[in-house]
Amino acid sequence: MTVANEKVTEKKVTSKQDSLPAPISIFEEDASGGLENITPEDLTIPRLKILQALSPEVNKIDGKYVQGAAAGDIFNTVTSRFYSESEQCIVIPVAYKRMFLEWQPRESGGGLVNQHTDAAILSQASKNEKGAHILENGNYIQTSATHYCLVVEGDSFQQVMIPMAGTQLKKSRTWNSVMMGLKVKSSNGNVFTPPSYSHKYALSTVAESNDLGTWFGWSIEIVGTLEEGEMFLYDAAKYFANNISNEGGSLTGSATSEAAF
Repeated sequence: MTVANEKVTEKKVTSKQDSLPAPISIFEEDASGGLENITPEDLTIPRLKILQALSPEVNKIDGKYVQGAAAGDIFNTVTSRFYSESEQCIVIPVAYKRMFLEWQPRESGGGLVNQHTDAAILSQASKNEKGAHILENGNYIQTSATHYCLVVEGDSFQQVMIPMAGTQLKKSRTWNSVMMGLKVKSSNGNVFTPPSYSHKYALSTVAESNDLGTWFGWSIEIVGTLEEGEMFLYDAAKYFANNISNEGGSLTGSATSEAAF
């Protein structure tokens, strides 16, 4: 039987062997190629935040919904990578800054308006019945403890920032105390505080509550010292720390207010 005018398309079956990734050495030869004209002003530092019950990423009818994400997950605002409630996120802390973020009220459109590094901005605000610092223009000031870190996954890493506000300020102070409390004895007997980026920490979330409601907060556990084979992470963290110091550690990119219970 002959079938007239029938087109037969031959499809090639690709095996796993045919689709092996290119050798890393090829990419290394052209490291940073195509990125020569990108400046810090052209970049957004990804932000790690905890998804809450009202976060748009967990609302299926919201345009920002992320499939599979749930309240209690740690979420990367740039890559949309999320770590489930039972999954740890490994980070290396590189720098810390206390900031005073000026937010527009949600009913007025919401969003980050300005970031202040001087606590004097609080003297220009008055407290409302909920204890929030309200400026004359109607915006409110939120104290944010911002930790700059490297997120580590295998042999790769990414620069991120982790703002902590409200009840999470206590978690930030505890984390800072742990880092400041670490002591190491050198070969000549000197005892010193190692740089924050000498150690790894595991981030996860935990359910919390008070009279105002329930939410998920940070849980931070020390993992240990970087190993000899991880010194590339140490160098990358040190480089990031220097950049934060030189550039002021601005909160570039999209940001949304953290729950301040």
